[in-house]
Amino acid sequence: MTGGTRSRSRSRVRVSAAEDAGFDALFERERSAMVRVAYLLVGSEQVAEEVVQDAFAAVYVRWDSIDNPGGFLRQCVVNGARSSLRRRSLERRKAHLVVEEGTAPAGRELLDALAELPLGWRSVVVLRFYEGMTQEEIADALEMRLGTVKSSLHRGLAKLREALEP
Repeated sequence: MTGGTRSRSRSRVRVSAAEDAGFDALFERERSAMVRVAYLLVGSEQVAEEVVQDAFAAVYVRWDSIDNPGGFLRQCVVNGARSSLRRRSLERRKAHLVVEEGTAPAGRELLDALAELPLGWRSVVVLRFYEGMTQEEIADALEMRLGTVKSSLHRGLAKLREALEP
């Protein structure tokens, strides 16, 4: 991007320095957390980086028309992760998450258990406990009913407890 312009549907739109600064601040504040969220959802650092990059590109293109850039970003990350998982073969979806060698065994078990959850449940659990979002914020970010968020959280946690019991 040069000259303060960006491409939008084959037309050029002038972007103010203030808008660029706002986007840059969002990027600096949210990038690391969003990569971790994406990683927890897809189980691959490389895919997580791609999902987050695509999400930031979507936010940038729509910057002047979105009211809540952080919420829209989270929605894009979760939707991007969902799309990525859909493209994987059944065998890859069932495979365990690859964990770095330095990860503690308890952490490895948790990541494996997370990988076994359906994506909807996993998304809600990760956003609630990693991102610290409230159930209402998750419902807004994922465009779900609050009751669906609550039941997904309850079922996801029950399944995790079951998987992690000795």
